[in-house]
Amino acid sequence: MRPRYRLLLLIAALGWGLGGVVTRATFEQGADPIEVSAYRSVAGAITVGVYILLTRTEMPRDATTWRPGLVLGSTAVAAPFLLMTLAVVYASAGFVGLLIANYPIGTALWAHFLGDERLNRRKTIGLSISFAGVLILLISGDSGLGNDGNAALAIGLSCAGIAAGSYGILYAKRALVGIDSTQLALPQFAVGAVLLILLIPFTDGLPSDITAYGWLLIVAAGALTTAVPYLAFYETMKHISATQAALTGYLIPIIAIVLGALLLDEQITTMLFTGGAFILLGVVLADRSFAAEPSTR
Repeated sequence: MRPRYRLLLLIAALGWGLGGVVTRATFEQGADPIEVSAYRSVAGAITVGVYILLTRTEMPRDATTWRPGLVLGSTAVAAPFLLMTLAVVYASAGFVGLLIANYPIGTALWAHFLGDERLNRRKTIGLSISFAGVLILLISGDSGLGNDGNAALAIGLSCAGIAAGSYGILYAKRALVGIDSTQLALPQFAVGAVLLILLIPFTDGLPSDITAYGWLLIVAAGALTTAVPYLAFYETMKHISATQAALTGYLIPIIAIVLGALLLDEQITTMLFTGGAFILLGVVLADRSFAAEPSTR
């Protein structure tokens, strides 16, 4: 793999791994989960739009990009952004980062039940090991936040977010062949932002009590932990194998745990480490098998 692609993968992993840490920091600045999710999507859409203008890429205008953007905006942006942000209320950024590593598992399950690609023995073993790691976290009740957390609720919210987001990934794989990922990014972030903004009046409404520093963090979340990692990852995906790209997913929980401990004083406990080890082992086994086999379609 060329050094340029290694750098882009590292940028993607750092951005996504930092997402939960930045999200927790915004809560301390007066933002609520729906506001963070909505305004983060807005910042992401603006960042992608600026990137399209700077690179002189054709702006998406027709239904072939905006129609799938409606599906991905709801399944791959609005639902997982909101659910994962809520999960960070009840668990540490590292805890949620470990659960997010299960995205390949979620995609494999959707592929199996929708008939795209059946689970084989190796995938099933990987899924079982990862599930055992989630059970360890659930039974221990260790959310990484001590008495302030709720591991069961964080797991439930994260799993719901993974279910929605991994369906979006499979939808893109099945239906969006031939559409440039950069052009697709703007519709999906824009649609996700609109859907999430529509929820704000049903919570605290406007105006918000977010501090100036909180707004800065939200903009950073939208640009640096959402749009930039997306653009970096999908640019790299054009030139490397799926197995090489999977390295990003393995790095994200490690980055989230380390940065959460360093920047937010989050706890790294024995049970968190043990459950995380099971999750990562299971994901590696399932993901390598999922990437190596040809599609049955």
